[in-house]
Amino acid sequence: MNPDILFLFGGKPAAFSLYQQLEAQLLERYPDLRIKVAKTQVSFSNRYLFAAASLPRRKKEDHLIVTFGLGYQKISPRIFSSTEAARGRWTHHVAVKSAGEMDADLFGWLDEAYAFSAVK
Repeated sequence: MNPDILFLFGGKPAAFSLYQQLEAQLLERYPDLRIKVAKTQVSFSNRYLFAAASLPRRKKEDHLIVTFGLGYQKISPRIFSSTEAARGRWTHHVAVKSAGEMDADLFGWLDEAYAFSAVK
């Protein structure tokens, strides 16, 4: 385990556990996955960045924020924020608060983001 990941999620055991589940499933789905750890997030990429995992802005909260990019705005009650970062490039943010939320919907969106990133 990368020590920078341990530092990023230090003191946030629930978020760290969710991150480990996310990373394991992404590595299983995408053998060519590249992972980059930064000060505030972990980025996942193939040819380009397609998703990221980070902590909520409120320091007291202990869950995971999963961010992914698509070529259009995805609408779902689970997506708490979406922004058109550039023309035809939408960034979406989902709060993942339990292992049950690591579901087919979330991974369907991540699959779509992975495919979108591979061809853009």
